[in-house]
Amino acid sequence: MEHAERPMKPRDQEGRGKSAFWRSRSACAAIALALGVAVIPLRAEPSDNPPLYFTDVTASAGIDFVQTIGDDHMSNIVESAGVGCAFLDYDNDGWMDVYLVSGYWREDLSDKEYEPELIEKLAKASDRLYRNRGNGTFEDVTKKAGLERQGYGMGVSAVDFDGDGDTDIYVTNYGPNFLFRNNGDGTFTEIAEKLGAHDPRFSVGAAFLDFDRDGRLDLFVGNYVEYDPDYDLYYAPDGFPGPLAYTGQFDGLYHALPDGTFDDVSEEAGILIKPKGRAMGVGTVDADADGLLDIFVSNDAMENFLFRNTGKATFQNEALSAGVAYGENGDATAAMGVEVIDYDGDGKLDMFVPDMGFCCLYHNVGGAMFEDRAASSGIAAVMGQYIGWGGLFADFNLDGHIDLYISNGDVHHLEPHEDVVFLGDGKGRFTDVSATAGEWSREKFTSRGVSGADFDNDGDMDLIVTNLNDRPVLLRNDTPRNGNHWLSVALQDQGPNTQAIGATVTVRAGDLFQTRLRTTTGGYLSQHEPRLHFGLGKQRKAERVEVSWPDGTKQTLENVPADRVLSVVRKAKVARTDG
Repeated sequence: MEHAERPMKPRDQEGRGKSAFWRSRSACAAIALALGVAVIPLRAEPSDNPPLYFTDVTASAGIDFVQTIGDDHMSNIVESAGVGCAFLDYDNDGWMDVYLVSGYWREDLSDKEYEPELIEKLAKASDRLYRNRGNGTFEDVTKKAGLERQGYGMGVSAVDFDGDGDTDIYVTNYGPNFLFRNNGDGTFTEIAEKLGAHDPRFSVGAAFLDFDRDGRLDLFVGNYVEYDPDYDLYYAPDGFPGPLAYTGQFDGLYHALPDGTFDDVSEEAGILIKPKGRAMGVGTVDADADGLLDIFVSNDAMENFLFRNTGKATFQNEALSAGVAYGENGDATAAMGVEVIDYDGDGKLDMFVPDMGFCCLYHNVGGAMFEDRAASSGIAAVMGQYIGWGGLFADFNLDGHIDLYISNGDVHHLEPHEDVVFLGDGKGRFTDVSATAGEWSREKFTSRGVSGADFDNDGDMDLIVTNLNDRPVLLRNDTPRNGNHWLSVALQDQGPNTQAIGATVTVRAGDLFQTRLRTTTGGYLSQHEPRLHFGLGKQRKAERVEVSWPDGTKQTLENVPADRVLSVVRKAKVARTDG
């Protein structure tokens, strides 16, 4: 099996950014015991047949981008907050392309003591779009696509917002956001301010959803803090003031109008609640199984929000009563991203939120109620030594059970952590198998966003991770198949919401029952590929595939063969299959 490629730059920082106590594995085990949790090994033993295995193919794939924060060290909370990434198919060729967000040198944020030549170079940094050539390599098409535009980037969401059949790109920034309309010829035009979607605050996460079921995609923007560059009081080892030093900001909800513009309906929709939030991640979820998308906001150093959709074009924050405002021990967890999936196959959508502590695994127990099971799942005992940012739920080994990848990195310094990959057993338990998952696991980065996709169209889920002041890491999934099968579902709806955002797909194959939600969020400030991926284990077909479209109508297919992309077009008599 091919070994991981060597990194483009050496790793020389070994600290993990927490105190010696938090870095102690025995301390983590002690905490687990105190919580009444069985202690699991932090690293699996080596194996000739690893349960999960990935190969770092960044260099050979031609992804030579180095994301910058505009400094050679973190000097403020803006530099610490980014950045995300997305898999998308912007040219509709069936191969997943990659969008990578970046910061740049700007006078009000960055160190001014650099040489003029370096400042000039860093000031020209921009996001990157890589086109998938379909042969395992990517082409940098940023300039060709017209995307060389300076913004201090945070997150990205890719969706056909205008219903013309092409995927557009929304980028959140420290400052006005960008909305790049896909012109359908390989180029993009920036139109955020023209359409009223720019939200000139400190935006971090964002999500598109049709909250009022009028067929058009609305926009929710999660905003962070009112950053003051002149405020300079902080605990010296931290290097700069933390989130509690600044006032939070209101989030924004923008209703899509028939003429293609957006109307700020935040106040009348009930989004402008107090205390103001400090949004880090945004996710959409049907928490109460009523067919309406709700909005979860993971906040930094305060309680989270769960805006429940009332069905009357308004929302109510029910995070506290739902059990997702705080962590298992009742603390504000400094939450980062949010990942939504039914991880245990009970048909209800759950949420995973990495943080600076033990992470939160909000298990949906029904009735719009959740329980944090990070400790009992085995995740907390491992993650106590890291600072988690992005989570990716996927069935990496195609056995029908959800696994988990977590990107980690220090919050105040460019001190790297290892990322962690967990093997799921389908019963709510996860085991850290990072040590046997490839040579990439020995490398450390200051990681942030993570996005998942089958970029090489071989049937298993790969991933990419963004890293501050470093290259991203593209991990090709080389896990042994062991006779397992898969199914990927691509949805095409009618009307403006062509990509069926908000649709739910359930797949039954043998004794496996799996549920996926089509969203525009995932990981930390990131987005996964638009196709919904299912591992089928030894099953050679799915006896039943049911699509619940965004308007509530349902479509069912039976006896679908495995190992293919199933394209389901709403109201079509026969669904087209590829593969």
